[in-house]
Amino acid sequence: MVASAAVLEEGERLLEGITVITSETHGRYSRVQRLALEARRRAGKPTSIADALALTAQELVVLFYESEYSLRPVQRPPSDYRTFFFMGGRGTGKTFAGSAAVIDEARADPEARILIVGPTYSEIVKNQIEGTSGILALSPPWFYPRLEKSKRRLVWPNGAQATWLPAKNADKFRGHQYTFIWADEPVAWKGDAIAVYKECRAVNRLLSSRMRRLGLCARMVITTTPAPTPLFREMLSDREGLVLARSSTLENKENLDPAYLRYVRRVMNTTEGKREFRGELSFSMDPALYRRVNWNATRVGTKAKPRPAEFDFIVVSVDPATGEKKSADLHGIVVVGVREEADGLDHVYVLQDASLQSPEPSAWAKKAVDCLRAWEPLAKKDGRGRPKAWIFAETNTGGSMVKSTIRQVAKVKVKTERAMQSKAERAAPVSAMAEAGLVHMVGKHKKLEEQLGKFTGQEGGHGRDDRADAFAWPIYKYVCKKKKNAGAAERQRGTEDAVFEETDDDTD
Repeated sequence: MVASAAVLEEGERLLEGITVITSETHGRYSRVQRLALEARRRAGKPTSIADALALTAQELVVLFYESEYSLRPVQRPPSDYRTFFFMGGRGTGKTFAGSAAVIDEARADPEARILIVGPTYSEIVKNQIEGTSGILALSPPWFYPRLEKSKRRLVWPNGAQATWLPAKNADKFRGHQYTFIWADEPVAWKGDAIAVYKECRAVNRLLSSRMRRLGLCARMVITTTPAPTPLFREMLSDREGLVLARSSTLENKENLDPAYLRYVRRVMNTTEGKREFRGELSFSMDPALYRRVNWNATRVGTKAKPRPAEFDFIVVSVDPATGEKKSADLHGIVVVGVREEADGLDHVYVLQDASLQSPEPSAWAKKAVDCLRAWEPLAKKDGRGRPKAWIFAETNTGGSMVKSTIRQVAKVKVKTERAMQSKAERAAPVSAMAEAGLVHMVGKHKKLEEQLGKFTGQEGGHGRDDRADAFAWPIYKYVCKKKKNAGAAERQRGTEDAVFEETDDDTD
């Protein structure tokens, strides 16, 4: 408990002297939600907003497209700021807030020159531009921007413009200047993220006629989930005109999938969950990602706690090693079974650690096939009567050779993926699931458990990470819940029939 308090204090100290907006200080509900609650109070039962307020079709369209009605207080930048830092858990509506801020700025200033920054080009387009809560989804028909994809530019009817750049190369930002910047998920930026952030600050310097007239400065909106990175500390160290907003995932639960919310409630009190879903500013000083997991508490495979007799699907995860010497790294091979339990959540069962050391590629391929043959009878059948079981392998090292090596041993189902994230990024949500009791060791896997206890996810781990990475891959890819929501904008499309009921916050 002492360590946990110290970790939290270390994060909270970074907020000293910063203006902070929360649902407790500024209210939880948007204007539309407050209207719905008032309509319910007057009618004495849930009723549609349209009927309660006698809204016309035209008024409903305005209600949908004008973000001022649907933004919660934590999503709304104040009237006077230099940096609006929206720090929230996954699914809190950060993209909605960023998109709305861009649209509002473009509409208010024909001379606006806006920069949109995200982790990659594809992520910017997929989420910030074309996503369900992106700029195009939120833009009203009477103020819809022209998308010039080849030029990476949006142009609004009044002349305001926005362009986008990925946070990969700080030098690409040189020579530009902007009146407004939206930086999304900076904690997920790769490369020299601090250099990119500093360049964003350097180019955020242009003033329009309107800004000079009103005494406004060039501004930046940052939307992100907190993470213990040097960049996060750098962003919070720039205090001039900084306003921070904090929100948890459950504050936006009306727009989220119920199954996803069940998962959130289960893991939100874990070390990783406090950051990912509560939006808390905690920085763990322990680099070992699985240190807080009590494997004995969830272990099965005994008379008292037998393992399940059937699984929804089974994955044989392979992390092939490099090198052809006898001293080469181990080939990580871990078998997991997944099944939905009575709590409505997917539980993972670690069935076997079959990792081995061999300079011959055929050795690990044969072992993986043997594991598949041994465990696939416990997997449910698909529509064609075939077991839902397969081999999964990362292809960063061996590329297409990984699949061909396995197919030379036997014609079995093989799925592969090239890693686009670090080992630590894959392990973090997995450790949260394990800490929440959703990952079970079937029997004892001494070497795997020992390696997990020391695993930090730092690059260069090589042999000491083989079992741990093979363990994390299938859970990260097939089990860890991604955000499941239609987007606040999509949800709002049903406003004429919407019924909003006040419910408990469920944040404890």
